[in-house]
Amino acid sequence: MDDRPGRYYLCSYWPLVKTLGGRRAVEAFGLPPYANGMSRREPDFEHPLPALTSSSRGRGFVPRLAVGDAVVFTTTKGRWGGVPGRAAHWRLVAVLEAVARFETHADAARWYAERGLRPPGNLVVDGNPPLPVPLTIHHGRAHDGDWDAVCAARAADCGTVLACQTRLLDLHDPPPVLTDDWLALFGTVPNTRTPPEISEAQFDRLLALADARRDPLADAARQRRAA
Repeated sequence: MDDRPGRYYLCSYWPLVKTLGGRRAVEAFGLPPYANGMSRREPDFEHPLPALTSSSRGRGFVPRLAVGDAVVFTTTKGRWGGVPGRAAHWRLVAVLEAVARFETHADAARWYAERGLRPPGNLVVDGNPPLPVPLTIHHGRAHDGDWDAVCAARAADCGTVLACQTRLLDLHDPPPVLTDDWLALFGTVPNTRTPPEISEAQFDRLLALADARRDPLADAARQRRAA
């Protein structure tokens, strides 16, 4: 059993607002704009206990994780928010902490069922189909049957699943991270295609940055939506 101290990682993803089709889905179905845009949400931030699987990155990331590890999720770089003149940037959307590890999607699905929860959308198990195209970013083969076949193949090849608790989440107006912020923290803009491990100090500084940039008006609006 791995009893090492928890580690910290930095990962990026494509939100719904990345594409015109995704923005239309947000408007038509009332979806959170920074929800994951894939048909197998990786991860499914809207779930009470999101899961991390290998559907997006194969063996390159999730098998490295252990219970107690935390993952910071940012968007990819973009002109998020549609504000004229705003430089391209990233948004810090979520922090997930692993609370349980499984080596098959079926074992993970049983764990969720024992807790009275549906499986997260990225678990490839019977009765848990991918989302229909209108609820995704509508981005080519990433949302057709061929893509779900890729997800199924990856689940069969590497079934590792980390069930997570959400430590931080903002799917409506997450705080921005600028190029200068990355340079100050890392000396470069991190490459998150294969999510890198970061130090505890870098993790703490990222969360402090997000907290300082949180919009109090947006926080009030989130509280009204949750009420």
